[in-house]
Parts: sequence; C-alpha cells; structure tokens
Amino acid sequence: MSATTASPSTKNSGSGRFISLRLKLLVVFTLLFTVVFSVAYYWFYTFATDVAERQIREDLTNTLLAAADGVDGDAFAAFAAEAEVRDDGYTNDIRFWDHSTWLNRVHKLEPRAFVYSYQVSEDQSEVYFIGSMGAVWVPPAGATFREQGSFRTDQGSPKLRGLTQTTFSDEVYTDDFGTWISGYTAIRNSAGEVVGGLGVDFQAEYVTEVQNRILSNIWWAFALTYLLLFALVSWLARTFTQPIIQLTSMAERVGEGEYHQDFAQLTQGRFRDEIDSLAHVFSSMVNKVDKREQKLKERVRSLKIQIDEKKKQEQVSEIVDTDFFSDLQSRAAEMRKRHARKQDSDVEKQSE
Repeated sequence: MSATTASPSTKNSGSGRFISLRLKLLVVFTLLFTVVFSVAYYWFYTFATDVAERQIREDLTNTLLAAADGVDGDAFAAFAAEAEVRDDGYTNDIRFWDHSTWLNRVHKLEPRAFVYSYQVSEDQSEVYFIGSMGAVWVPPAGATFREQGSFRTDQGSPKLRGLTQTTFSDEVYTDDFGTWISGYTAIRNSAGEVVGGLGVDFQAEYVTEVQNRILSNIWWAFALTYLLLFALVSWLARTFTQPIIQLTSMAERVGEGEYHQDFAQLTQGRFRDEIDSLAHVFSSMVNKVDKREQKLKERVRSLKIQIDEKKKQEQVSEIVDTDFFSDLQSRAAEMRKRHARKQDSDVEKQSE
C-alpha cells in the first residue's frame, strides 16, 4: 500500500474547460471598464452637448429679445399692411427699409444670428415673411417682402407658437445651409397687441464641433485608458492569483506524496486574508495526513512481520506433521539409541 499514487493535474480534472483565474479577472474587469467607460462617455457626450446647446440658446435668447425690443411695432404693422410689392419682391416703403436695416444691424452685432420678421394669416394657415436682414445686402438675399413661408410642422410650428410666447425649435436641426437652432417671439404695437413675429435662425455649428471633438478625442482616451487598465488589471490579477497558483502547486505535490511543503511562505504578509486561512488549513491538514500515513506504515510493517512469522510456523508445522518427517524422527531416535548402546558396550569392554 503506497501513499504516492499520482493524482491527475488540477487543470485536467473535471469535464469543463480550464480557464485561469487571471484570465477571468482580466475579462471581468475589461468588460466592467467597457460598461463604465461607455456610460461615462455617453454622460459626458450628452453633458457637453447640453452645455453647448444651453450656451447657444442663451445667446439666442439675448439676441432675439434685443432684436424684438428694437422693432417699432406700430410702424411694422403699418407698412406690413400698406406697402406695395415691387417686381423684385421688395417695396419702396421707407419703413420696410428702416426695419430691415435694424435686423441687419442685429446680425452685424451677432454674426451667428440670421434675423427676419413674419406675419400669419387670420386663420393661421399661412405664414408670410415681412422683413429680412438680407434685404439691405448687395446683392439682396433671403426672403422678400410678403414671401410665403412654412410653419415647419415637423418642429411643432414654432413660428405660430412664437406669437404667444418666446419659443425655440425643439432641437438643433440641419438643412442645406447649415446647422441651426431657431427662436421666435412676438412683435407688439404700443397697445401691447401682437402684430407679427420675429424669428432668429442661430448658427449651431458649435454644438456639432463639440460633439465631433469629443468623438475624435474619445478613441485616443479610450485606447490609452485601456492600455493602462490592462497593465493595472494584469498586475492586480498576478498579485491576487499568485498565492492561489502557489497553493495549487503545493496541493498537487502533496497529492504526489510530498508532504513537506512550505505553506508558511503564503502567510508572511502583515494582513491576513482568506488565502492565509486556506494555507493554514492546508498545512494543518497535510501534517495530520502525514502523521496518519506514518502510523499506517508502522502498522503495515508490524502486520507484515506477524504474517511472516505465522507463515514460518505454518511451514514448519506442515513439515513436522508429514509421515516422512515422523519416520525420519523415528529413525533418528533409533539411531541415537543404537549409538548409545554401542557406547555403553564399549565402556564395559574397556572396564573388563
């Protein structure tokens, strides 16, 4: 009976595929980082976009209210109703040109703002442009006087809502001329009545620039962070799994019968943890197994001696109990008797 019977390798035991704990830690931490990084990126992307949009909306609001404050509502209502349209789409009414000049002045003060004014039909089914900053440009540009426009129903008709309250397009939008966010507010006469609306299309390329900068820089940050994470996780995995690997190797050698393993090297740290406790349990268990095996070997040796002695006695008994041995004993006894009688006879002769 031997205690050194080889045990199968831990890696090959069981029916499942072996995956090292270090690899599992790398995969888990990598997946965890990917999720955290994705959430952080999404939050930062959304936060930066919101900040950029909020800044643009604030600038748009200031520009829109300042522009509306400079419009003479009474003059606006008068020329909008009285001025006649020329063949080129504009009018000779000086009030129209004063109004358009003011809109262009706002644009010069805030080049991102493209300013115009409008009115809607009584049944609110149609919208018409009244003034435009581009009317005073050379050559003229933009909408002409009383040119029909659209409500942009895809954005909830903000031009119509702008006649009752200051409102904005629901989101940044893009058309053939660029990326915009629009704001609308009412033009009122001296009596406080709404006589039209003022619209500002505000360039919002800054939002897309912020988004593009985030997208272009995020990959470098992602790659660099991944490299640092991989190095950190590799170091942590090696640090945490090395004692387990050593303990596994020692356990395999114990399984081969090498009981004298230095488990103390796994418990030399200042702070104890589960690995220290496991190493202590293994050390105690191995010592007990070693002692039991030594006792078992002693018992086996003692039993073997007893068995050999018994076999010897049985073999002797078998020889003694045979007819041949009995006959041999009888002959030997008779020979001893004859030898004794002969010696006695010789002694008697010598005495005569």
